[in-house]
Amino acid sequence: MEKRKDIDMLRFYEGDLRVRTSGGTLLFKDFSKDPENPQNKLWGDKEAYRTLNALLFDGYNNEQERIQKEGRQLNPIFIELLEETLDIYKGVFSTMCVKKEAISSASKVRRVDRKASLSAYEKGHTESFVSCSKGPYGTDFSKKNQVILLEIEIPENSPYVDYQQVLQGEYAKWDEQEVLFPPFLPLDMEEIDLSKREKLSIHDMHGNPPVGKYLLKMGEFPDYRKTITFSKEELLEKLLSGKEEAAICLKKMNAGQWDEDFQEYISWKENLHDYLKLVYSDMWYGE
Repeated sequence: MEKRKDIDMLRFYEGDLRVRTSGGTLLFKDFSKDPENPQNKLWGDKEAYRTLNALLFDGYNNEQERIQKEGRQLNPIFIELLEETLDIYKGVFSTMCVKKEAISSASKVRRVDRKASLSAYEKGHTESFVSCSKGPYGTDFSKKNQVILLEIEIPENSPYVDYQQVLQGEYAKWDEQEVLFPPFLPLDMEEIDLSKREKLSIHDMHGNPPVGKYLLKMGEFPDYRKTITFSKEELLEKLLSGKEEAAICLKKMNAGQWDEDFQEYISWKENLHDYLKLVYSDMWYGE
């Protein structure tokens, strides 16, 4: 097997675990044969996007929402194998930077999200990758604690990726019609009215209708090199030296030890965010 391509990082993010051979063929691999192998724990995680996104939010409220309220475990291996994780983040963003002649066939896309995510959008930028659909609101994605509906205007001059365009015949979930926006992208938000149909047809994990609907207007990706004073090298050193403690903190969250002090974890994530902002700025604007 050869080194994973950027397009394969994008497939992995959306849950496609097939591995590309040196001849370009995609094959299924049984990662369960050696479950304690760290590489298998990472590349065999079909819900990797949950952990990858949680690491992009400030603080640890998102982790608490996913673990404590929704009963989902996050995967500390993405911190322990930091180099591979950074390659995933870079690979996904790289697919967003490729200029294509064709544009998305939709001007707006849709997403079912948590009410808890509102505080992130109110900050004026995306914190994690934001997955949306060109199709109708997907009820399969509404099984969260208190949901909101989002309509998102597709920006012309900012990075994003349309799965159907980029993956084409390799797209394993064609019916989801997914469009993915990057973290750290500026946005404006306004509340809009829910329709009667949306109130009746979409329900959260408790059977309740959406608690609100919002329109997000994405802006141009900033050049964070103008505002972040640390270098990529300095930030990477901080990330590598602190990853063991950060992974321990996430394991404690999975175990329900919410009375612990997670300040080291929070600080580690802040360095991760600044590092990725610099990397993404280089990729979007050119080094």
